[in-house]
Parts: sequence; C-alpha cells; structure tokens
Amino acid sequence: MRAHLTCLAACVLCSAAVEARPVVRDRLKAIPLTHAEMGGPIDGRILSLVTNHFLALDVDARWLEKFANRSETPPYAGTSYANVRYEGLGKLIDAGALLSAYTGDPAVAERTRHLVDGLRATRDADGYVGFWKPVADNRQDYINWTLHEQEYILLGLVRRHLCSGDGRALEDARIMADYIMRTFPTVENGIDATYPARYICTAGLPEGFLTLYGVTRERKYLDFAANVKHGNCNTEIQFASLRTWNQDIQTKPCHVYVMTARCNAQTELYRFTGEDALLDMSRKMRRELFAKGRGGMLVTGSCSEGEHFTYNQNGAGQIGESCVTAYMLRWLESLMRLEGDLGYGDVLERTVYNALFAALSPDGRQIRYFTPFSGERTYDTHDGGFCCCGNYRRALAELPRKVCYAGSCGALAVNLYAPFGKEFRIGDRSLALTCKTDYPNSGRVEFKVCADSEVPLMLRVPRWCDRPTVQVNSEASVPVERSSKGAFVLARNWKVGDTVTLDLPMSWRFVRGRETQAGRVALLRGPMVFCIGADRNPALVTAHPNLHDLVVDPASVGDPEPDSSVRPGGLAVRAKAWTSEDRSGDRVDVVFTEFADPSGREVYFRIPADESQIPVVDDELISL
Repeated sequence: MRAHLTCLAACVLCSAAVEARPVVRDRLKAIPLTHAEMGGPIDGRILSLVTNHFLALDVDARWLEKFANRSETPPYAGTSYANVRYEGLGKLIDAGALLSAYTGDPAVAERTRHLVDGLRATRDADGYVGFWKPVADNRQDYINWTLHEQEYILLGLVRRHLCSGDGRALEDARIMADYIMRTFPTVENGIDATYPARYICTAGLPEGFLTLYGVTRERKYLDFAANVKHGNCNTEIQFASLRTWNQDIQTKPCHVYVMTARCNAQTELYRFTGEDALLDMSRKMRRELFAKGRGGMLVTGSCSEGEHFTYNQNGAGQIGESCVTAYMLRWLESLMRLEGDLGYGDVLERTVYNALFAALSPDGRQIRYFTPFSGERTYDTHDGGFCCCGNYRRALAELPRKVCYAGSCGALAVNLYAPFGKEFRIGDRSLALTCKTDYPNSGRVEFKVCADSEVPLMLRVPRWCDRPTVQVNSEASVPVERSSKGAFVLARNWKVGDTVTLDLPMSWRFVRGRETQAGRVALLRGPMVFCIGADRNPALVTAHPNLHDLVVDPASVGDPEPDSSVRPGGLAVRAKAWTSEDRSGDRVDVVFTEFADPSGREVYFRIPADESQIPVVDDELISL
C-alpha cells in the first residue's frame, strides 16, 4: 500500500509540475482516481486488460529481444519511406506507467520497470534505440516506422517519470529527444534533401516533445515540437509544423489518427504559448465531425474508414480504427479541460461504452485494429504489438483521469459516472465524497458527503436525457436544467451524511441514420448503442444475413434484461422483426445486445414508416 501511495504522490506532483507556468490555464483540471477509489465497468475493463493482457504478454520475446538483437538490416533501397515494420514498445511503456499508478499492483510496476531498464540496455552510445541494425547516416531512422517507435518511447519514458518519480527514466527521455533532434532530416542537420521528412510517420512526435518540455522547461524541446515540419504527406497528413498546419479535412491524405493526434498536440502547445491560431484545426475538425445532418462521427463514437476521414457512414470493413478512438478521447478531453465544457463528456461516454469497449475482448486479452458495426469483427493478430494495440492500452489506462475534475469556479466536476470514493482537494478547500451507481445500466447516481464542505458539485447532464432531476436529502426532487457548459452546479454548505441523488431517466430511442444508413435507425439507451449479434441470434443470422434490411416492430421492444455475455451486469433486450420491407410473413425474434458484443453484426435496421411508440430522433451528438 505504501508503494502505491508513493507512486500516486509522484504522479500527482509531477503532473502539477507540467502545469507550473502555463500561459493558458485549464478551466477543468483532471483529478486521477485509483483502483482503490473507483469501481464499475471502467474499472472492470482496466483490470481485465491488466490481468489477462498486460501481465500475460511475453514482453521479452515480443519486444525487448528484438531491440537487443537487431537481427535485420533495414531494407533501404533508395526509398526512405518504405512502410515495413513497427513494434510499439514506447506505447507499452506509456500504458504500463499509467496502469501502475492506477492499480498500485507491484507486478505491473515491476513489468514497467523491466521494460524501461531492458530498453535502456539496448541503447547505443550515440542515443540510437531501435529494432534495425544501425547503418550509415542513421538511415534506419527514416524507414517507417522507426522514428514513430522512438517518439512514443520518448513519451513513455516521460510518463514513467511522471507516474513513479523515476529520475533515470527522465534522463533516458532527454537522451532519446536529443538523438531525434540531432538526426531528424532537416536542412539544419544537412540531411533534408536525402531523407525527406515529408515521407516519415511522426504521429506522436510533438506530443512526446511537449510532454518533455512540460517537465524540464527546456525551450529547445518546445521549439522543436512547434516549428519543425513533419508528417507523411503521401498517406497521412499535410507536411507542416504545429504552428503552420492548416489543411482540408476531406481531401486525402486525411488520416484521422494522425490528424487528431496533431490537433491534440496543438492544444498542448496552445497551453504553453496562448496562440489562438493553434486551435483553428481543432475547430475545423470538430465542425466536420459533428456538423448537423452531415457530420463524420459514427453512432458508435468513433470515425474513419480505411483510417481516413469520411462522411459516408459506411459500417463494414476497415471502420473505427482503434487509434482513432483513442485519440478522439484524448483530443476532445483536452478541449473539454481548456473550455470547461462538460458537454464533451457526452461524446466521451458514447465513445467509451461503445467503440472503445467493443475493441477489447470481454476477457481483456485481445484488441481490435478496426471495429465495424456491419459485418463480422476480427481481432488484431500482432498479440499486443503494432499501433492500435498500443494506443488502445494507453486510452483505457487514461480513463480514470477523465472522471472527476477541479473546476476553475471552485467546484468538483463529475464527467463520467462511476462508483468512487475520495477526498478531493479543490483549491484550498476539500470535499470528501462517495458515488454509488450502476451507470450505464441506469441513470441513477447517488452521492454522499463524508465531511463538512462548501465545495459546489458540478454534474454533467447528458443531451440524451429529457427529464433529469436532482434530490438533496429528503427534499422534493426538482428538474435540472443543463447549462451551456453541459452541466448544472449545486452549491450549498454540505454536512456529513448529506446525499445528492441525480436521476437521468433512460428510455429507448431510435437514432436516424445518415448517408448510406439513411432510411434506417439504430437503437440506443442512454450512452449505449445496441446491436444484433450472432451469438444471441444464430438462426436469424444464418437465415437472414442481410440484417440491416430487418424491419423491427417498435411496439415489441421490451424492457432491458440482464445479460452477462458481454460484461458482468450487462443488458440485452428482446424484440420482434419482419424479414421483408413490406412486412409480409411471420415476425422473427431478435435479441439486441450491447455494442461491445464481440459477435455483433449490425447496428442499423428499418422500422415501419408509420408512427413509432419509441422516439425517432437525430443523433444528439451531431448538433453543432
């Protein structure tokens, strides 16, 4: 327990150091929760990933031995941007640092330490770290995705320091950053024309350097992140610096992972410099994702087709890349902190409970590269390596930092509803509070005050909820009005034993499809999307594989019932449907399960054109 507290204290202290002298201060400051303080579905997913995935991986054979042995010469043949290999060790270290801080598990901490120490042992005297044999002029760094590996190693090492106080890891990060700066193909380094940076994957480059700058305050790291042009303009993104990037989102290359990663990095640079133009691409990206009637956001809370931006709403094939899901969460949460707008939490919870959770097998062992909502889904075959697995682990490990926040107004803001208990420090005051809820099964959230306090509560009110109410102690329930910042504030002098009950009634709603899904609807309840899966509908899937042509009878949709096939305490619902558009013939039975159902095959279907007993609405997220 003492080791856990030491690790957590180091993480909190070092996080404060990152924000020691920002030009722009966040209106919401994240307050990390630990496993000892939080429960519910988010905690359950994290623990399953830790136990059955992170601690089950053969990290020596899968990663460290490849960096130590360097058995292969880079396939350089005059083309510096051949896409040939990626391992993802830096992302594994980053996730391990976060998971160590969250769980307090000595085995997780030891595995993370082993990864950092093992990687250090492979480093050359000049600072090179990689899986290729080094060749003349550092050519091995310009064959994708070697630099991509190094930039996330940099980030992972800084995070290791932030979450454990490991000073040696911070020194390792400096060595990695200095090596990258010294060898990066620029005119200043004399190698730009021979090995052009415009063809190298650099998705995490500015993120790593800005995180390092936040700890060290060494200006060279900020300048490199802000001013050096980077980006694979062949297949991913415009070749530009953070300060000059401004591109059309619809015209390829428009690789959503790399674009949202760069948007996220720009928000971090904005905190340090206050240059408003750094938010222009975030505004543009946000507009195109959530524009009313045409936004590119998918109903599952992710986006992308074949890794690129699209409006077409196709749900089959290479849909919803897990890297995109991870960076959607990271970037939008960054905007939420900057703007103090809990309305972003409506998107975050849709993404978490659907796209994110569906990309992990129920036992936590396997991760998906893509998570389509039409057709069969498959798991990644790299057993924890490569890109999406790495970004997925990081995204899941970051969720405990997206639940509660200290508001600049002095309030405790609750964004994601999960069971927790903690004494929160808000400025010079504190609020000891517990939360009891089975969210997202229901919208009933009960808070209990554990010590006298004057700290206000700021509670997010989701757009999907029509009639939210709040009750304090035994007083009568009163309606809640959602503010322009997506929440309401409850201020009073709290006494020990005071209770606050937030009731967010959940009912079924049909969300209209757009583009290729026009004329069809999806079934949602609260933040949860429901799907038709093969496991609960084997005969139906066999006899009628075109599930999107089913016509569901709205009157037959029943109440949610317990279903633990997807998660402990999960839900399902039974309904009836016709198999032809003219509704001829007998109706068939359909069981809808949560979208995280690994056997999920379809989200969209038809309903009769006449009036439905269940509301038919536009997606509340596509409303800008």
